[in-house]
Amino acid sequence: FYFGAVTLVCPMWYLATLMGALVGNQIPAGLPIEFAVPATFIALIAPMLRTLAHVCAALVSVVATLALAFLPFNLGLLVAAVLAMMTGAQLERLAARRREGR
Repeated sequence: FYFGAVTLVCPMWYLATLMGALVGNQIPAGLPIEFAVPATFIALIAPMLRTLAHVCAALVSVVATLALAFLPFNLGLLVAAVLAMMTGAQLERLAARRREGR
């Protein structure tokens, strides 16, 4: 079982490590390490944004999070998440109504 699992995972792991070593040298030295976290997050999230509702929900969450950053206890993040979910749900409902109407 272990050999079968490792046979599939190891080549990709080695390829990703090699790519990181080769491409990592192209990143300017003056670029702070804090750059890596948002870049990784965007790389993970961007392929999931497939519909207008997804894109709008993501934009609402970003804008609301930045606008509500002053709230204590990270409440701005929670409020932004609720606003984004509401936006996505409403756009999905509108899209469903349009599909039914046609």
